[in-house]
Amino acid sequence: MKFKIRIASRKSKLALCQVEIVKSYFDLGIETEILEVTTAGDQILNKSLSEIGGKGLFIKELENFILDGSADIAVHSMKDMETEIAKNTQISAVLPRGDRSDVLLGKYSTLDDLPYNAVIGTSSVRRAAFTKSYRPDLVIKLLRGNVGTRIQKLEDGHFDAIILAQAGLDRLKISVGTTIPKEIMPPAATQGAIAIQSTTNKNNQNEKDLNNYLFSINDSKTYFEILAERSLLKTLDGSCRSPISASAYVLENDHLKLYGAIARPDGTKVVKSEITGLKKDAVLLGKNLGIEMISRSNGEVIYK
Repeated sequence: MKFKIRIASRKSKLALCQVEIVKSYFDLGIETEILEVTTAGDQILNKSLSEIGGKGLFIKELENFILDGSADIAVHSMKDMETEIAKNTQISAVLPRGDRSDVLLGKYSTLDDLPYNAVIGTSSVRRAAFTKSYRPDLVIKLLRGNVGTRIQKLEDGHFDAIILAQAGLDRLKISVGTTIPKEIMPPAATQGAIAIQSTTNKNNQNEKDLNNYLFSINDSKTYFEILAERSLLKTLDGSCRSPISASAYVLENDHLKLYGAIARPDGTKVVKSEITGLKKDAVLLGKNLGIEMISRSNGEVIYK
């Protein structure tokens, strides 16, 4: 394959690292150009995403680059993508998934080791809710910015501990922190997955060739997992304001198991459940699990 792919990406070190990972899956003959974008989500750091428009703030400007023809693809952390993406675009490929765990950073090895009323830094309502569910005494304070900035704020003494994604640390080759057990901190939907987004409305040969090529590098196992997880998220009307976990695993014999968890933002109530079925029914499995979890919470939408 001999063509050029223009890639829209956030300017953060992690985002550009993920672009390099994507490029490593391309054929050697493919030329690439990276368009670095500072999104609104990167600029406004003193407020939670739920206050300023949601996690889609990291995505919308990149989507505009591919829609107006300035770029051919956009590369995203899959968990930053809302369940509804821009019209006339698609998720054309996902790469093999990284570690989906969350990690506790600081001088304390586990949540149990933290002193009473310790201050935890995170921007995630999911991490905040499940942390409070396990340790109601802990104080959650907003922490936004790139990985390096967050770690620096920890080192400067603003927090007793912070929580970050293992996949991001792995990609930046930062070996710090302790994995929080999934039983305590259920993973975010699609955490650890890298998504490639492209257009579907150009109706020309270049777009067709590009999308066919992207499909050829798609990781099928990860793709079915994210289908199930995003379906559960959509059924629960999940957003950056919603403490929801969705975590799917492809099993033998073309089956898939999906785990779900929802919580009140203050962690005072948690509902967990799971479902198993054929991976080809990933979207239906996510929908059915979501309906069952809403029913189990007695109709109370506990995660809003």
